[in-house]
Order: sequence, then C-alpha cells, then structure tokens
Amino acid sequence: MVPSPAALTGCDLISQSQELIRMNRTLWIFTLVAVWSVQGIAEEDGFPTAKDVSRRLPVPTPVDSIPLEKLKTLAARDPGAEYDPNRFITPPMPIAIRQQHPVKPTYQEGVSYTFLVHSMKFAHMCRMGDGRIAMVATGWVEGTTTETRACFITYSKDEGRTWSQPREFHRGLERPQPLSLGGQKLLLLPMDDDGFLSFSQDGGQTWSAKKPFPRLAGGRITYHKGSLLVEGNTVTGVFTAEGKPHGPVGWTAQSLIRRSRDGGRTWQEGIWLPPQWQTSEGAITRAADGALVVALRTAQPAGYPSYSDHWRRLTTARSMDEGQTWTDHQVHFKYGKVHSDLVRLRDGRLLLTYAARMGELDGRIYHGIEAVVSRDHGKTWDWDRRFVLFRWAMHQTTHSPCSLQLEDGRILTLFLYHYGARWGKTGVGGPGRTLGITSAVIWSVDPE
Repeated sequence: MVPSPAALTGCDLISQSQELIRMNRTLWIFTLVAVWSVQGIAEEDGFPTAKDVSRRLPVPTPVDSIPLEKLKTLAARDPGAEYDPNRFITPPMPIAIRQQHPVKPTYQEGVSYTFLVHSMKFAHMCRMGDGRIAMVATGWVEGTTTETRACFITYSKDEGRTWSQPREFHRGLERPQPLSLGGQKLLLLPMDDDGFLSFSQDGGQTWSAKKPFPRLAGGRITYHKGSLLVEGNTVTGVFTAEGKPHGPVGWTAQSLIRRSRDGGRTWQEGIWLPPQWQTSEGAITRAADGALVVALRTAQPAGYPSYSDHWRRLTTARSMDEGQTWTDHQVHFKYGKVHSDLVRLRDGRLLLTYAARMGELDGRIYHGIEAVVSRDHGKTWDWDRRFVLFRWAMHQTTHSPCSLQLEDGRILTLFLYHYGARWGKTGVGGPGRTLGITSAVIWSVDPE
C-alpha cells in the first residue's frame, strides 16, 4: 500500500523520488536496447529505415461497439458463426432482391442459402398442423446412379432458417409433392408421369405403401407440376394429359382440373380446360373473392427457332363456377416463362412465382426466378413491379419454384437450377452430367 503524500516525511519523499528515477532510467535503457536491436537487424543489409510519423487516432466508436459480454453471447448463438460440417444447408447469406419499377428499380436485402444434398431436385413444401414446414425432395443420397436417387423429407421449425437432417423414405426417381391435410396428416402426389400416392398419419415418420395415381377412364396418364388447392378434405389440382408430338412445337398436351373429395384417395371428378389455350402444367389457388385462379404453361408459339421448353409461355385465368367457365384469360409473355406456383397471401393478394427461361433485364437475357403480385384476385398482375429473385447463366436453366408465406409475412421460395458439368469418380474429366442445385430465398413482397 502506497502511503498518502501527507503521511510522507521529507526523507521518504527523497527516497521515493530516487526510486522513480531508477525505474524510469531502467525503462529508458530497455527501450533504447530494443530500438537498437531492431535497428541493427534492419541495417544489416545497409538499407535505410523508415520512420513512423503518423498521428495516433482513437478507434471510431461505431466500430466494435457491441459490449464484449454481449458479443460472446451473440457469437455463441449465431448458427453462422461457425460452419458445422454436418449442416444440411450452407450458412445463410444476404442477397439483393431486385423489384422492377416503371421509373427506377428498387432493391431489398433478402436471405439465401443452398441445400447440400448432392443434385437435389424438385423440392416442394407445405405447412403442417403443428406449424412446422415439411419439405420433400429427391437427390443422390449415395453414388451417382439412377438406383441411388432417393426421396427424402426434412423439416423446419424456425420458419425456414434451418432444416433437420433429411430422412430417406423411398428409392427412385419419382418427384412426389407433399400436401398437408391438417394435423399430422400428409399426402404425397406425383409430379411426374405415372407417379404414386402415399399417405402419412404421423407427419411423415411413416408412409403407406405406394398406390398408383388413378388414370383417366381411357387409361391416359395425368400428372401435375405446381401448387394445388387443399380445402378441408377436398384437393383440387391442374393436371396434364399428353397428346401426340407433332410439328415444330414438339409434344402437345391439354390441361384438366381433377378433384378429390376424400383427402386424395380417389379422383373421380374432372373437367378439361379450353383446348384452344394449348396449356399443360399449372398451379391453382382460391382467390379471396371465391374465384378459382390458374396459372398455366402454354404451347410453344409458331415461328421460333426450334422446340424447347424455353419458348413456352405463361397464362392465367379465373373461374367463378368451379371451373365450368373461365374469364380473364391472359397470355402474359411472348415466350420463356414456365413452372408457375400460386399462393394466396394472408391479406388476400395473390403471389405468382415462376421460372424465367428467357428473362430480360437491361437489354440482356438470363435464366432466373421471378415473382409478381395481383391485388384484384388474379384479374390483373403488377408486371411493372415484378420481383427478380434469382438470375442464372443462359444455357443452364431454372426450374420448379415453390413459395410459402412465413409467420412474419415474408416469403420463403425454393427453386432448382441446373449446372452442366463434367465430372466422375476422380473429379474433373468424367462423363457429362447435369447437376441439380436447390436453393432458398427469404424475401418480402412489401420491402421497406
């Protein structure tokens, strides 16, 4: 303990002063030795030594302003603070979502991540009765052969921020889509030719044996790609029946509405959509005014270079009598928009998400994922303010978006994009394969 100045005698003061002088002298000598040592090292090659003449500035207060104890807590809780090798998705990262505008485009900050299952494709999701989001997809769970592709299910209990480790429940190439029938009941419907039905009573933990999806009376196969409408025990969807390929437009098809009134077990009702539409795959929802709204893929228009999905178009229509007649039929593009998904938002607006196989932006073309909103129950769509969620290189392709509104009002959109790569067991140089990559974007239809 150092005595107070008042308690010190004159001799004490002299003694303390001498001790301080000795300490300062020692420190000065140590500093000189250190400087001489460094200078000696620097002068070994005969080069001059630069001098530091900079001003010492304080650390700006906005930088590193989080208190250390709070920082430790945040870092420990942040799932992206450290990369977990067992993670099912990449760490979420901020991305810019562009919204078109007649005067000037605007941007919002969204969140994106990519799923880590090898060549994951055809992801589709639904919200279960307990609030969790269930997603079913296919991917290579081992190897790279057709026999090693599998259907798997995964869940998110935090609004799409993280997902559980996937659980395989079936081997094969089928592309089943999950539908929630309330509580823990799930229905799987085929999104591919001649697929199967399967049911779960326990949230996807176990599934019933596969059952072929009912064909039409004449034996024709129907399938669907896009969102379906679930109203209690009634399931309604837009299905496709293929026709014979002909001419420059390649394969032909016609759309029909099929309906089940017993939770998907039987499908006895149907109605063909107008054949002059020349439509195939499509989505369906119920507008707040009671109308059925569909978004469909049209045939390829005449006069385009060659047959390709990329030339097909997007059309929408409404029906106020459960599909008997249709109004407000509109073809929205000359070419290049397919794979629609329809969601009715909680405020009554309709959200249409689709793949832009021939997207256009600032005079350039791209493959991408876009979205647009209707404020009048699907009669018109705000194309001047459409959202560009994702852009991808031409000649690769995008596919099958699926959207769901989160509890906070934002939108979770899943989509597939392809990457043509050459690889094999030893890496680069193997056979050419098209890899499927599935990503997610969390964004808002009402950015601040």
